[in-house]
Amino acid sequence: MTGVQRRAQLIEVARGLFALRGLDGATIEDIAAAAGVSKPVVYEHFGSKEALYTEVVEAEFNRLLAVITEALGADAGPRILIERVAYALLDYIESHTDGFRILVRDAPPSQPEGTFATLLSRVTSHVEHILSKEFSNRGLSAEVGGMYAQMLVGMVAMTGQWWLDARTPDKATVAAHLVNLSWNGLTGLQKDPELRHMQKDAPVVLTLSAVLVRDADGRILLVRKRGTGKFMQPGGKLEPGESFSAAAAREMQEELGLTVAESELEVLGDWYGPAANEENTFIDAGLFAYTLPASNGDPAREPAAAAEIEELLWMDPAEALKREDISPLLREHILPQMLAGA
Repeated sequence: MTGVQRRAQLIEVARGLFALRGLDGATIEDIAAAAGVSKPVVYEHFGSKEALYTEVVEAEFNRLLAVITEALGADAGPRILIERVAYALLDYIESHTDGFRILVRDAPPSQPEGTFATLLSRVTSHVEHILSKEFSNRGLSAEVGGMYAQMLVGMVAMTGQWWLDARTPDKATVAAHLVNLSWNGLTGLQKDPELRHMQKDAPVVLTLSAVLVRDADGRILLVRKRGTGKFMQPGGKLEPGESFSAAAAREMQEELGLTVAESELEVLGDWYGPAANEENTFIDAGLFAYTLPASNGDPAREPAAAAEIEELLWMDPAEALKREDISPLLREHILPQMLAGA
């Protein structure tokens, strides 16, 4: 066995013993005996147990960092990137269990703050950068966005530490539920979430704003776009660099001819679910409400179909929910929420 091969063997043996017993519990005698060499051979290659431990930790640190960096480097939207990171971490845990146990266990003397904490800090910076537009679109400052990045990475990391020993459900199921909670939130949880980046026919995701327009009588305005069969809320896709509220105000002008300030829009939250008229397409929607002021007979203050809108329909919310030709967003989220709060 060459010197390079012997060194690699000692690192592999030491990894297993450090994972099992920790830095203090594993001795040079144990490592030498497991490798079938004498203690001086170990010292010849590494100088001390601490130096050997540091090399093992650094190798695992770089391995996991490379895995996470590759997952974050894909040309995909933020939701898919979160999926990829969650799955990549769980896949690493499954394939390199001893390495992960070491990373979350004892910090080497050269990194007293903890190697796993150091790695999470780097990953958080990546996530904060990648999701900065999503945070901005939802009106979050850079400071608050950084806090959310910490929360998101922490949730994935803690779940990984739990799954290290639990190992059930399988990694794909755990990753899907992680994304279900982190992306959809408690109010939008899906019963049977799936990882879209692993599907050959992964759906297109449209980022858009939708506005629930109401009048003084409590009716809601439904619109139907030209060439489609479903009624929905006014709204549309965000333009590059545009916030959800800015897109909502712009769409009100373009589709209904109404001049509405962003400050006049009431924020209702967001929703992720199937699109109304496009197959294999989901929407990531910022939701707003707007109460139409009395027009006093002025037609300029009444909504009128414009751009791609072909039909307008004012309806009582309860009656609208009975219709078969309304969007999933209205049927599954907006109308049930309205009627529950009525």
